[in-house]
Amino acid sequence: MMPEVEEHKLLHAFLEESEELLEKLSQALLELEKEPENLQLVHEIFRLTHSLKSESALIGFNNLSELAHRLEDVFERIRSGALTLRQELLDVILSAADLIHEMVSRITRGEGDEDVDFRSLLGELARLAGIPRAEERAASPGEAREAASRAAPAADYFRLSPLERARVRDAQDRGESFYELAFRPEGEALMKYPRAYLVLNNLEQTANVVKTVPDLDEPAEDESFTQVRILFSSELGKTELARCFDVDQVSGIELRRLPEGFWQRSAGPAAPPAEGVPPAEALGEAEATRGRVERSSVRVDTRKLDELWQLVGELVHCRARYSLLAGGLASEERLELERLTDSLERITSQMQQAVMQTRMVPISVLFNKFPRLVRDLSRKLGKNVELELLGRETEIDRSLVEALSDPLTHLIRNSLDHGLETVEERLALGKPATGRVTISAQQRGGKIVVEVSDDGKGLDFERIRRRAQAAPEATDEELTGYIFLPGFSTREDVTELSGRGVGLDVVATRIKEKLKGEVLVSSSPGAGLLTTIILPLTLTILHSLIVRVRQSFYAIPMQDIEETLQVEPASLRRPLPEAPERLPYGGADVAAVRLESLLDSSRPAETASELHGVVLQQRGRNVCLLVDEVEEEQDVVVKPIAELLNPKHLFSGVSVLGDGRIAFLLDTARVVELTE
Repeated sequence: MMPEVEEHKLLHAFLEESEELLEKLSQALLELEKEPENLQLVHEIFRLTHSLKSESALIGFNNLSELAHRLEDVFERIRSGALTLRQELLDVILSAADLIHEMVSRITRGEGDEDVDFRSLLGELARLAGIPRAEERAASPGEAREAASRAAPAADYFRLSPLERARVRDAQDRGESFYELAFRPEGEALMKYPRAYLVLNNLEQTANVVKTVPDLDEPAEDESFTQVRILFSSELGKTELARCFDVDQVSGIELRRLPEGFWQRSAGPAAPPAEGVPPAEALGEAEATRGRVERSSVRVDTRKLDELWQLVGELVHCRARYSLLAGGLASEERLELERLTDSLERITSQMQQAVMQTRMVPISVLFNKFPRLVRDLSRKLGKNVELELLGRETEIDRSLVEALSDPLTHLIRNSLDHGLETVEERLALGKPATGRVTISAQQRGGKIVVEVSDDGKGLDFERIRRRAQAAPEATDEELTGYIFLPGFSTREDVTELSGRGVGLDVVATRIKEKLKGEVLVSSSPGAGLLTTIILPLTLTILHSLIVRVRQSFYAIPMQDIEETLQVEPASLRRPLPEAPERLPYGGADVAAVRLESLLDSSRPAETASELHGVVLQQRGRNVCLLVDEVEEEQDVVVKPIAELLNPKHLFSGVSVLGDGRIAFLLDTARVVELTE
């Protein structure tokens, strides 16, 4: 049997690769729906389904492989001109792609693909595409040629197809050397192909594979893999390449460097292209040289990145302690240490920034799921909707991706169900028949700003007022706050999409509590709704202001601070005895709250001749937080805080400062909320 470690690595590689393939497949299918005559998309989808079929068969997920094989058959008929893509067929193809997604998700959870019912979908695909059942099909000319190539003798090895010749020419242009590798997989008969594939997989990490005999892209009977030969190019020497062949139960390894022009001396004509596949020249230069692209990135387990990020956090903490100790030395020693400290701070900051970049991913990995969501919902609601995605290249911390998925999904559903009108309603209002939903992302300073907007009807404030039984004098801003309350909905009846009052509640809770962000809503009656989500770049290391209240220390994220100022107690006033204190600021009065009172309202505040104010900016409001002392700015490494130490939910984490002091990270959104 295959060693457990290698089997685990093979499964892990399959899941990573299938995730990428499925993302590309979803995008290509949605593009094909808009451009059904685009043959390049058809060829791309054919290749993607072929890869899914081959790789799932390699691991032994036969149901997944069979479903992907049927999709491959469908697109083989489309690209050969034997089948025209109709909407009914495309709907079933999309359902099949969804089912493949479900199978991969089950495999990820360790459940396998055995209990997924896919036979009826196979039959529907076969019926719409005019594909005979498996038992009625004879081997096609392409399959016959493929079977013959698996048994090809060594003399036919260098008969290269036009695509393979293009790969060779590219390698020559890069100045790479050509090698021939021969080996024999041993052990149990059923494991010969997986062992051969492991060698190929290892080799592809460091070399450009031109051809394999038998064809390792297509699983076959293991008797075909008694002898495997691989033609490849590489800049490395034999010693470095030898590490690729270090696979258990692989023997008879022979590696030889090939002379220049070896492929031009091959006996016989080049192998013809597969039936229905245009020659390389017909696909254009870019398509012909697609082969194996030079790798400029590597996959890294996110747990390793998290561990590295934790170590950087510890380094930041040690840097702060070092700077503190250096400041207490004698002047002569301190001067030299200050130089070293400056260098240490510069290197640490650069390392912190570099490691943070490894955690960043384009927000497109999240945005790419929304076109399909909008397509399906708009069809279900009978509305014409166009989705516009802006700022796909904006990078966010990978920890934010999954956490942001549900809030954005709820906002999109809300726009389609509540915001956008039907075609008839839009035409009657003089609007275009097709509604528009726009999702954009960008970096502003130290924050990520994601906006979801639509050109629908906007918020119906009078309806919100009635449902909430709000006072007649309630402002639009106050009425907007009701839509985020648990259980609140303006829908009279409960439908599959809305009416339960949980959608926007999820948005507010997830963004504020888990992501430490804020949500702003702007509505233009009759013109649409704009929802803005503002998030920190990262949730692990925050540049913060350290403040003191009595003998305790607190950290406030700098991104939430507008200004610090000195406050004379005489400038504070209360409009009413029970009302919060107010402070003149920026030509207006703002709420002024003593942090000491927030922490323990039963404890009398100490009288002081002078207080320090930190003006917070949250949700378009300013609040002045009064503290005893403003200490310093510092990067703090945020750690989780126990619920027992946070009964009022004032803190979003805790940190150890450079001198060993404990500082609690204030949740500024919660502070502002308590002053309302």
